[in-house]
Amino acid sequence: MTERPRSRSGKVFFVVLLLCIVAAITATFLAANNLRNLNTLLVRFGFEPIDLLGAQAPVEPRKKQAVRKEPPRPQVELPDHLMAGQGALETKFIRSIRRNPRALCDDLQKRGIVSSGWKEGLLETGGWECSAFREYPSGEKDGAAPSSTFLSIRGSKEEFVTSFRIKLNIENTESQKQVTDAVIAATEVFLAEVRWNDAPEILDNIRALKEFDVVRFGNRIQLKREAGDTPRFNFLVTPDRKRPANPYLPDYFDRDRWLPLPDDAAGKR
Repeated sequence: MTERPRSRSGKVFFVVLLLCIVAAITATFLAANNLRNLNTLLVRFGFEPIDLLGAQAPVEPRKKQAVRKEPPRPQVELPDHLMAGQGALETKFIRSIRRNPRALCDDLQKRGIVSSGWKEGLLETGGWECSAFREYPSGEKDGAAPSSTFLSIRGSKEEFVTSFRIKLNIENTESQKQVTDAVIAATEVFLAEVRWNDAPEILDNIRALKEFDVVRFGNRIQLKREAGDTPRFNFLVTPDRKRPANPYLPDYFDRDRWLPLPDDAAGKR
């Protein structure tokens, strides 16, 4: 007699719990999206939708805050001795002239510079040399000596170029252009192979037979005239032998070269 009421009370509790869960899910669904689903249901049954926007208080526009102006920064004038004599600092980067000797000699021959081909050097173990000689007759019938050029490329370990030299012998002015054109052609091949395409002033100086001596990327490039009445020049590209023992030390570590003190202050130091 007492078991039947207990079973009924359990069923009633389960039904009430199920209705609460369904009601919570339904309320969540109707209240979603600002009561959009509820308003759709109300309109369908002929009721007025609920307007939530009208019940909100108007938002006042935000006042602009005044931007605080910072005081101007003080300007300091540097003394003249700090800026005097401060030219462009020379780069300490060294570019090794590295190129396969066989390919370099082959490229010269493709440009019409007949060379003897690469061969191992006799004076240095692992060294090599590539040379070429060419004459430029003047066309005269008086037996004048022809102009000539001699090219010599030397290297070590079959990969590093240690010197690039062209000797120009201009015996007459008629063949001067032929000589300079041939030297420029050989120099262009060399500069292109070692990735030195940014040196147009070098070619212009060779064309004008203008002497120069520059150091670029740790290598010395020069065109020098020999003593004598006959124009004879030597075009050389060699590593710079006058570099300091530590070429990678930047100039700003040298106190004597960077921001030197005036004479009166240097005497007190």
